Amino acid sequence: MQVDGEEDRPARAEAEALLRAGRLFEARCTAQDALDADGPDAALYAVLGRSHAAEEADDEDDLAERAYRRGLAAFPDDLDLLAAYAELCLNSDPFDRPTRYGHGPELAERLRELAPGSPQALRVEQAASRRGGPVGRTGPRPPSASRAQRHDAREALTAAAAAGATPREAAHSAREQADERPSDLRLAVRAETLAALARPGLAPLRLLVRAPLAGLAALSVAVGAAAVAVPAFQLPWWIPFAGLVLCLPHRILALLLRAARRRAATTAPPTGAEEPDPAAYPLLQPVPGISRRERTVSLTAALVVIAAVTAAGVWSDSRYRSYPHYTASPPAVFRGAQLLPDTPAGASLSNAMTAGWDIGDTEPFTYIYGTPGRARPEAMVFGAIGDFHDTSPDAVGFFEQGPRGITSTAGTAWNADPGDDGGWLRCVAYTPVVDSGARQVACSWADKGSVGTVIVNEEGLDHESAAGLTRALRHAILHTGPVV
Repeated sequence: MQVDGEEDRPARAEAEALLRAGRLFEARCTAQDALDADGPDAALYAVLGRSHAAEEADDEDDLAERAYRRGLAAFPDDLDLLAAYAELCLNSDPFDRPTRYGHGPELAERLRELAPGSPQALRVEQAASRRGGPVGRTGPRPPSASRAQRHDAREALTAAAAAGATPREAAHSAREQADERPSDLRLAVRAETLAALARPGLAPLRLLVRAPLAGLAALSVAVGAAAVAVPAFQLPWWIPFAGLVLCLPHRILALLLRAARRRAATTAPPTGAEEPDPAAYPLLQPVPGISRRERTVSLTAALVVIAAVTAAGVWSDSRYRSYPHYTASPPAVFRGAQLLPDTPAGASLSNAMTAGWDIGDTEPFTYIYGTPGRARPEAMVFGAIGDFHDTSPDAVGFFEQGPRGITSTAGTAWNADPGDDGGWLRCVAYTPVVDSGARQVACSWADKGSVGTVIVNEEGLDHESAAGLTRALRHAILHTGPVV
């Protein structure tokens, strides 16, 4: 607002034009330079504050508040300054900036006292509706700014599609209506929203605006399917988090709509703009309340996601904790060597295994194969069956140094194919304490239901032969059904 007798300043019109064009930095510089050169001006303070507030940053909001306060100190009854400061306060976070937020109702009340029914008072009332309704009034809670924005954009896009108009043409028409009545915040928000949605490449976002319930239903099904796919197909654990990419269009749309509301709320109408008769053009229709269909679809979508995530979690945990329930029954003969029931080496090894695996739901086993009367066995097998659901590839390295008293020096180690029984298999060549001139090979396996090691006393075994012997003996000893 201009004080009586003050000539119009060219810098004022320039700064306001830059602000409306979104050139915020240039608008600030122009307004600040004019204030420094020519002294206080209410409109320039308003431009300075709005250009800071439009940056959407806390420190910029602080600078905007400082500009408004400086302007109101010189022009305490300026309607544009009061309205701009009131909108900043009402749009602030009541928890982060409680003092600033508390100034909003005071400024709105001051506006109603000075100019009831004015365009500035109307904008403030609309801004106040975001925080629970018009300041100082009672009645049904109005729709949120976000809901009104989505409704208006959806109606405009649907009408444009029915008339064969492009999104750009719909945005142009909305801008013309907003310019005819610059004090109507809802019209300004619609114009900014349609202008943002009319950009090239945003057809998916426009579709989400026009069909929000279908988009929500599709999103819930996709997120639920991604969650269930992990245990169903044994996919990596991070797949559900990758599924969050499906939410990206909705997040981008929310940010775009928020930015459009902020631009509309922080853009000042041209100084001296006259309001036309509201009957000169059709006003926006009232925003309907939340329908039963919306509630049903939203609730169903939430239940689908919750049920899918819960089922996937239970299923994944069940698969993780499950393990094959083996019984150990060794063959009587292995590669021509007999199973020796009572040997000093077998007794010593059995005692060591019993002491080492006396934990939880596990059952150790030891088997010695050789020729009766010969001191050196041809093969030794030791391990345990039980609940090893949390085992890992590191478990196969447990026996690399051999059981206590059997192995002293380990040599070359390599990973091998575990075969059809799954799990992990690792082999190592080592030198025993007794008869250290002979080389031996030990191959250890591990899965969720068993761990074990096969030591073969045979010279010249290559890697694949040693692993093959272990796979064969493991398969012959472990059974998941009744032993025949």
